[in-house]
Amino acid sequence: MPHEISAPLHFRTLLNGHTYLVADFFATWCPPCKAIAPVYEQLSNTHSAPGKVAFVKINIDEQPELAAQFHIASVPTFIVFKDGKQIEVIKGANTPALKRAAEKIAAEVKTSAEKPAPKPEVKPDTKVETNEVKDEKTVSGSYGMTGGDNWKMSLH
Repeated sequence: MPHEISAPLHFRTLLNGHTYLVADFFATWCPPCKAIAPVYEQLSNTHSAPGKVAFVKINIDEQPELAAQFHIASVPTFIVFKDGKQIEVIKGANTPALKRAAEKIAAEVKTSAEKPAPKPEVKPDTKVETNEVKDEKTVSGSYGMTGGDNWKMSLH
């Protein structure tokens, strides 16, 4: 089920909390918006994944600040974000383009989930430095010169 955006902060929170976000900018008075809504809901139910993929609906009449921020000139307009950056815009009730975008996201999320995080490689002869402190003792001392080139150091 897509999230209904209730405020710009709500949108930014979801945008920052997911790798991918698909936003549906719509209006309740728009027939094409109503026509594609079931398709968008089905894609949301199929492909949403916490922390990875979110689908949101933004009513342009209730959220004019967001509509202006993303230069929405016609509805419906779908914007795909990756890591908080706009990567694709789909104008109109273009079901094939919307499905392609959702399936591409799903494939990328699946691929990244299958790859384990790379482990740092440590070679046997490599010295690994740690920040461990072992039995440090403070010693105070002084240097002095006793005629000629004879330096003396005394520790206390």
